[in-house]
Amino acid sequence: MKAKKALAGALAAGFVFVMAGCGQQEQKAGGQPQATLVKTMQVIQRDTPLTYDFTGFVEAEREMELKAQVNGQIMQKYFKGGDRVVEGQTLYTVDQRTYRANLLQAEAALANAKAAYSTAALDAERYETLFKQDAISKQMLDNALSLRDQTAAAVAAQEALLETAKINMSETNLTAPFTGRIDTTAMEVGNYVVAGQTVLGKISNTDPVFVKFSVAEPEYLRLSKAAGTNGAALDNLTIRLSDGSLYEVTGKVAEVNRGISDATGTLTIKALFDNPNRRLLPGMFAHVQAVGDTVANATLVPQRSIAELMYKKFVYIVGDDNKVTMREVKIGKPVGKMFIVESGLTGSETIVVEGTGKVANGSLVNPQPMTEADLDTTDEMVANK
Repeated sequence: MKAKKALAGALAAGFVFVMAGCGQQEQKAGGQPQATLVKTMQVIQRDTPLTYDFTGFVEAEREMELKAQVNGQIMQKYFKGGDRVVEGQTLYTVDQRTYRANLLQAEAALANAKAAYSTAALDAERYETLFKQDAISKQMLDNALSLRDQTAAAVAAQEALLETAKINMSETNLTAPFTGRIDTTAMEVGNYVVAGQTVLGKISNTDPVFVKFSVAEPEYLRLSKAAGTNGAALDNLTIRLSDGSLYEVTGKVAEVNRGISDATGTLTIKALFDNPNRRLLPGMFAHVQAVGDTVANATLVPQRSIAELMYKKFVYIVGDDNKVTMREVKIGKPVGKMFIVESGLTGSETIVVEGTGKVANGSLVNPQPMTEADLDTTDEMVANK
């Protein structure tokens, strides 16, 4: 019985303790509100170059279809699809038998023509001597001279035919017109090709390459202005690839279309990039970035600090009492992980960067300062993600 009484007393004491704790929690909940943990950052002000972003695609600087200049069956193929070939390298051989026979025939015809000319020239020389001696008539001399000239013309004609035969013979060996990479759809041995019509394959160069992109008229005007000032906008382009990595070589504008497109209102531009490691391939996506004018003492805030409500942009400003106040801002161009603020801030404010979804106007916060480096804005950190 004593044990039961002791157990009942312990349970009663525990119940009183729990009830007292609950009362304390209720009192605490009904008292001063809890501060929300957020990360904050001082608004940045500094001279900031404007960066313009464009969507582009890699193109070969030189690309062409390979077409045979003679008719015939493909007898030999000297490469594999996708191979890199060098200028002058033999790629295909077309059946040479007919063209070799034509070459031999042209050589024989030229030899006959030269022999005929040699005889006619000697006859003309003798007839000139006989005419001076009044041994023949003027008509006979004229006939001899005319025959000499005719055979000379025949020699020239046969030389032209021989040259054509040599060209046709040489065209049976199709060579690479420039150094580049050949596609994998190239024709195989046994196919019949028609001169000037059949496409045997395509070849494109690999270094350098073009990156083609389109620029809206207002941006083109701003970039042109910046280029006129320091040239950086057009001669120091960078590209980011589809995996987020920054290409290590800068490029420059090489070609600008003659005018603005009526359909899109944009101007087509081609930038030239060296490609020594052949990392860039035709058809690849490339995010082009150009640096334009510099905004003096620009006001910058992290992009993640912006809250949107009813098509308006706001930031949460942390006051001296650790309470936040919503303030409407006008956002300009993005710069890395930051936004340029065109109006709404003086530059002296501390704003909420992380935790904006947990606070409201007037909320009490527990601010934890962070730096710009924590935003992961450097190219190296982005590339290593």
